[in-house]
Amino acid sequence: MPSEIPDGPAPGPADDATKPLHSGALPRVIASLVIGGGFLWLLMRGGLPLVPPKEALAQLPVAHVLGFCVLLMIGIGLRTHRWTYLIKPIAPEMPARRIMGVCMLGFAAVFLAPLRTGELVRPYLISQGGKPTFMQATGSVAAERIVDGLMVTFFTFVALSVATKISPLPSQLGDLPLPVAAVPAAAYGALILFSCAFAGMTAFYFARRLAGRVTRKVVGLVSTRAAEFAAGTLERLADGLAFFPSRSTLLRFMGSTLLYWTCNILSQWVLLRGLGLPASLAQAAACMGIQGLGSLVPAGPGMFGAFQIAGFSALAMFFPMEQVTTVGASFVFVTYTVNLVLNSLQVLGGFWLMAKPKS
Repeated sequence: MPSEIPDGPAPGPADDATKPLHSGALPRVIASLVIGGGFLWLLMRGGLPLVPPKEALAQLPVAHVLGFCVLLMIGIGLRTHRWTYLIKPIAPEMPARRIMGVCMLGFAAVFLAPLRTGELVRPYLISQGGKPTFMQATGSVAAERIVDGLMVTFFTFVALSVATKISPLPSQLGDLPLPVAAVPAAAYGALILFSCAFAGMTAFYFARRLAGRVTRKVVGLVSTRAAEFAAGTLERLADGLAFFPSRSTLLRFMGSTLLYWTCNILSQWVLLRGLGLPASLAQAAACMGIQGLGSLVPAGPGMFGAFQIAGFSALAMFFPMEQVTTVGASFVFVTYTVNLVLNSLQVLGGFWLMAKPKS
């Protein structure tokens, strides 16, 4: 494990993170509800059932739904623990249980809070003790998100390359004029975007001293104080990438990430097969990837709407629309409901881990 890195310049306003997370929440909540209402209108207009028929719900394969839940929970455990590999290099004394508790609360907030405002929860909570700082924690979260994005888009690219798709892809989704043919192009574009982000993140970490000098020189032409603040902020962001120099830490983090996404793929495959959709592993991986990319779209509380549209769009690449709006509706309903329940339970798990006394 790398040695503890220096704190760098004294924290500035951005590092204090003293502004309450709920500040200015009302406009965001209203905006998210409007967006959620818009998605609901789209689903209803497109003939995409939000809830499958009662007879379909009665025939849900219990064993496969349980298998789906178990694999998702294993993935949650891997996702939660891997953040310790990013936080420990910058805060060696931070108890692993607190890191994992904050991580569970943070991911639950990302899913449940409107417009992805939950992304700020982890840096805010983990920095309350002063170390790591808010910007250091933000750097670690940004690194994690970029690696996740790169891995899921790579899986999706490979899956779409080998999976058997409907040819030609539908020109609309249900009764909506949303071309399903645009989904693979969006996935390939996301792969390019995250590849560039990963390359930029790597270059930024190893050239952070140069970045600091250039920032001080350029911004210093206007204000010396502003230059120090900007350079210090960049340096603390770079501190959040301190796992890079340690091969063992990097391999553990990447290995946990690989296992996490593998569990997600397997969970989708188990559920699809149980529902009677003869999906291959490649098709399941593509569905997982498209749903993951759909969750990046700012949406209402609980990612409502964007999650469902992404799920239906993924299925429409591989199965006839008659199946998508019937059996597929059960798939989308189960995946969303289970994710909603598990993320809600993560709130309890997160508080329990953070409150657990030292042994």
